[in-house]
Amino acid sequence: MLNTIKKIEEKFKLYKTKGASEEIIAEAERQLNLRFSEDYKKYLSMYGAISFGSTELTGLNIDCYANVVSVTLKEAQKNKFFPKGSIVLENTGVEGLLILQQPDGEVYEWQNGKKGASFRNLEEFLESKYQ
Repeated sequence: MLNTIKKIEEKFKLYKTKGASEEIIAEAERQLNLRFSEDYKKYLSMYGAISFGSTELTGLNIDCYANVVSVTLKEAQKNKFFPKGSIVLENTGVEGLLILQQPDGEVYEWQNGKKGASFRNLEEFLESKYQ
């Protein structure tokens, strides 16, 4: 993932918070009653949360508007069909389009209860953002 982030930095100004500790990550998982994918845990521990261009990923060590716990709980409460076990990776702010991630690492678009484009993992999703 480090190479992917470097490529993003070559094209965009990258903003990041400080990395989250294992304890903070475990507490977030407990609050959501799920397990993060391994690549999301790595992202959280390295960066906390990032934004670049028009992309703003959720994370930890950040205010509520981009905090993965707050955003995921809010979306799950708003929509009874929210996919169980998923987290909100990004709320695009465009017509209800969310980018979600499953515990197995799959990242996918989700809008109005329908699954859209999908990516194998967080890195593949990030790569799609700078191409």
